Amino acid sequence: MQFLAFIAIFLLGAGVFFLLAYLLRKRLQKLSLALLGIGTIIGLVLIGLYVVEAGGWEREGLYRQLNYGLSRDTQRDFISRQEDLQETALLLMSLSSTGLRNYLTDYPEERARIAEQLGWMARYVTDEGRFPAWKTRGEWEQQAYFLAHASIVLANYQSVTLDESYAEQWRRASQFLATGITRSRYKHLASRPNDAALRPHDNAAALYALRLYDEYFGDSLAVSASEDWVHYLERELQYDDTTLPCAGFTATNRCRLSPTGDNLAMLNAYSAAARLPIARDFWREFRHYYKETTVQVFANFRLVPGGEEIPEFCDNHVIPLPCGRYQDSYGQYAAALRRDWLTYYQLNNAQLVHDLFNPPNQLWEARPQDQVLGMIDIALRLCATTVR
Repeated sequence: MQFLAFIAIFLLGAGVFFLLAYLLRKRLQKLSLALLGIGTIIGLVLIGLYVVEAGGWEREGLYRQLNYGLSRDTQRDFISRQEDLQETALLLMSLSSTGLRNYLTDYPEERARIAEQLGWMARYVTDEGRFPAWKTRGEWEQQAYFLAHASIVLANYQSVTLDESYAEQWRRASQFLATGITRSRYKHLASRPNDAALRPHDNAAALYALRLYDEYFGDSLAVSASEDWVHYLERELQYDDTTLPCAGFTATNRCRLSPTGDNLAMLNAYSAAARLPIARDFWREFRHYYKETTVQVFANFRLVPGGEEIPEFCDNHVIPLPCGRYQDSYGQYAAALRRDWLTYYQLNNAQLVHDLFNPPNQLWEARPQDQVLGMIDIALRLCATTVR
């Protein structure tokens, strides 16, 4: 299917010029030759981009960059000291641990290095001094974000290393997520204390964390929580006659934060990773309203549908991330999980062309906090390119 997607892009991109050149070969010979030349250049570029991805060079490069960033003592020290970056660092580790675990499938020789990285992440997310939420279980109903991403890190760590040092914390967090979502009146847990909105994309991440738990232990914690969550969305939270929910809603089911491309890309990625049936509907409508293509060769996701205005205080829609930065990377990850290889390669082509003019290793010249944000993008792309 991946090769067929490439063929489709090749025909839509270069094939059109070849066809026009053929049709005009007698009447407009010079124009025909020009079209043939343009088609040949586009075709060679597309072949090159496909070979870079299919040959593994892209994911190997992404792995090297991510591993370099995660291994640097200066970066680790910075992450450990910055309390205001804890949620961002937690997301970085959640995505990085997923990408590294996936990478290990094709590169088992990297096991020792990846295990060391995952060990550092597991120690970070289970540090009760850094995350006092571990000791205040009475407040876990307002900790969906922390519990979900900490659980994802611990799931990946234990699956790779088989070390059960953190199994009890993982078990407690997972059991609470399952029972908390099911017992909640709104089938959602608050992402963080004092958050003014319940966020479906963070709860989708929690359901993905539960799937990882079930896969490891042979349990079924995710089943009832997923069914209740999906049923509530379908019954109460569809936005403007779509199956897509708001970025955040209130206790009266009012849309407090309108959907944006980045929060919907996150929702699509995590609901697909959790293998929720509704993910198919999410993906279909997300592509319809937010995807745009350039000559069918490149693609990106808009922050808002055409003609709509970007919401005020847009960063509030995707806390702790900056608004408008990750919809393409999360979208590519979702496309890979949905096996939508046409969209995957269109997005990847755009990413690789961007890399050509902005090499990923330039990230290490940026400020430490900007490096963390850049590493999230690299981790997302590694997740996408290692989906199997």
